[in-house]
Amino acid sequence: MNILYIVNYFPPSTGAAALNALEISKYLIKFGHNINILAPGDMGKTLNLKNSLNLQNSYGLNISYSNSYIKTPLSWVVSHFENFLRFLIRKQNFFKPDLILSQYHPFHFASVFGGYLSKFLNIPHIIRSHDIFLDLDSHSRLFNSYIKLNYPLVYRSIQNCHTFYVTASEMIDYFHNFKNLHNVNFKIHHNGIDTDLFFPFKNQEKLKDLYGCEIIISFIGLMAPDIGIHNLINIFPEILKKTKKEVHIVLIGEGRSKNYILNLINKWNLHKYIHFLGIMPHNQIPYFINNSDLGIGRITHKKMWRYMVPIKCLEYMACQKPFISTPISMDVLKDNDVGLLLQKDFTNKDLIDKMLMLIEDKKLRNKLGEQGLKKVHQEFRWELIMKNFNQDLRNIKK
Repeated sequence: MNILYIVNYFPPSTGAAALNALEISKYLIKFGHNINILAPGDMGKTLNLKNSLNLQNSYGLNISYSNSYIKTPLSWVVSHFENFLRFLIRKQNFFKPDLILSQYHPFHFASVFGGYLSKFLNIPHIIRSHDIFLDLDSHSRLFNSYIKLNYPLVYRSIQNCHTFYVTASEMIDYFHNFKNLHNVNFKIHHNGIDTDLFFPFKNQEKLKDLYGCEIIISFIGLMAPDIGIHNLINIFPEILKKTKKEVHIVLIGEGRSKNYILNLINKWNLHKYIHFLGIMPHNQIPYFINNSDLGIGRITHKKMWRYMVPIKCLEYMACQKPFISTPISMDVLKDNDVGLLLQKDFTNKDLIDKMLMLIEDKKLRNKLGEQGLKKVHQEFRWELIMKNFNQDLRNIKK
């Protein structure tokens, strides 16, 4: 089957959405489909052509990036419009898609232009969600006004698609609140994990030997205010006072909170205990998780978190490590089954108590880690997820 895949994020862009799109593409090729990917030009950043060429050579991907580098919200429209026109003028002469797959995001336009092409070519349009909505409280009024103007177009693309795949069970209830989406064919397509890359290592003490500590807490992801790493740094001196164990934190990632976090580390004189490693290649992340004892998910609360299946939490689980998080999708974390759940109105004392619980209780860490590993293999392996998705696509073709 020939599949035209229209995405908002794709490597060399980083982040969960880009990694998910890459995994989906790799599996579709593995299952014998021909994939043509239309992606923005790295969302306004200078495109790393060498990395994109390596991707095409390594996995047999056919990727077309836009040339639009406009550093405004309009880049999300212009990039897809450019790809839309280029495909109609050039690409369709040698690549005739049987269906269109697009990546949904509430203020990007991949699903919108996917819908336009679907209608023009008279072929099915499948949408696979990334996020469900934007937290408008975090942006300017002008930006929010722009987003609100997009909503009718974006939701219309959902209304007219063949199937809409959401990443969490809670998303179906969310979308059913919109009267025009009641008749949409919703299905669940979780974020997945590559269990050939993320799995429990035999030797998990190397980093502890290097740092001279007994317990390592790890965080891998975006350094942003709404993740809440600053909350962990602020209570960490209290944790050190209340435990006799030598506890260290490993932080991997970048983001706009980086300098704020570094200032907090300076403020509390925690240089000995907190190791800020910056961005690491994705294939090195399993080493750091395996050499940790527990992970950090999100330690802030927003209502949108409960609709999400965070990749970092799946990575912890696949390496048999428990984690602490405020409410996320119950498809992942429910009733302290694979990690410890912070309530949305948690206090510093709640966070300290739960951190100390996992630091001091190895049996509890092992129990939660084992349950997390089991859940990953039952529900979140890319191979299983994509086999079911592939069968759906073939049924559509029939």
